[in-house]
Formats: sequence, structure tokens, C-alpha cells
Amino acid sequence: MALEPGDSVRAFLRRNDRFQACKDRTPLILVGAGTGIWPLAGFIPANARRCPLDLFFSLRHPDGDFLYRDDLARRQAEGRLTRLSTATSRGEKPRYVQDALRDEAEQVAETVRKGARIMVCGGRAKAEGVSRALDDILAPAGLTPAMLNAEGRYVEDVF
Repeated sequence: MALEPGDSVRAFLRRNDRFQACKDRTPLILVGAGTGIWPLAGFIPANARRCPLDLFFSLRHPDGDFLYRDDLARRQAEGRLTRLSTATSRGEKPRYVQDALRDEAEQVAETVRKGARIMVCGGRAKAEGVSRALDDILAPAGLTPAMLNAEGRYVEDVF
């Protein structure tokens, strides 16, 4: 559906009380599943060095779409962002956020073994791809996203 200036959109807001960062030093893995960084951007400056925070997100073109590059570099220097991993979905070799997770599978699994909480935000189809990738990554440790969800350690805000 194409919108024109002045058109109305019917929408509603729905709270997701589970989609909040921990208030302790629990490690946090943020995953932008097809949405890029925008929905997750506020968690990083609010971290204030309280917990290890890893961010995985996708963007279309690194030259024009990496709007927060300088800010993320500053947040890493401040210690508010531990790891940054991006995937570029356009170009000769498209990569998606689940590919970035698989590329760092060992580190992701180790962070989860240390008690990390995973927060996934984005489109439902992309989030399902992220969940499948995490199934593969966590299987050797005897863990699944469903198990982590039951413990409150895997939460989604998907649409």
C-alpha cells in the first residue's frame, strides 16, 4: 500500500513488558532481525557499563545505511558496547543477521553459557531465521531459544 501526504494510518501500540534490558550485569545480545539498529539503539547509551552488550544487525548498504557508525564506535570506546557485528543484505554477497550470528557462533554460545539474555526485534520471518540460527548455534550446549524463552532469557518484539 502506498501512502500519500495527508493519508491516515490506523494503528495501535502494544506494550511488551518483557522486552526490557536487565537492571543487573547480565550479558545482553541484541539482534535486529531485518529492522536494522533503530529499534535497539536506545539500549546501548543506557547501558552505562552495567553489562556486556553485543549487537548484531543488518543494513542494506554499508556506505549509505550505516547511520550510527560513529556513535557505535564511541559507545564501544566508552565500554557500553562490547561487540558489534553487521551484515549487509544488498550487493554481490548478501548476508543477513543470522549469518552474522553463525559467523560468531562460538562467541555467541559462550556468552549464552555465561547467562546472556537475547533480545530479538524485527519482522516475524527474519526473527524465525534468527531463531533457527540460534537453534544450530546453541545445540552443542544443549540449549534452544525455546528453553531460554521459558527462563526469560530469550525475548522477541516482532511484527
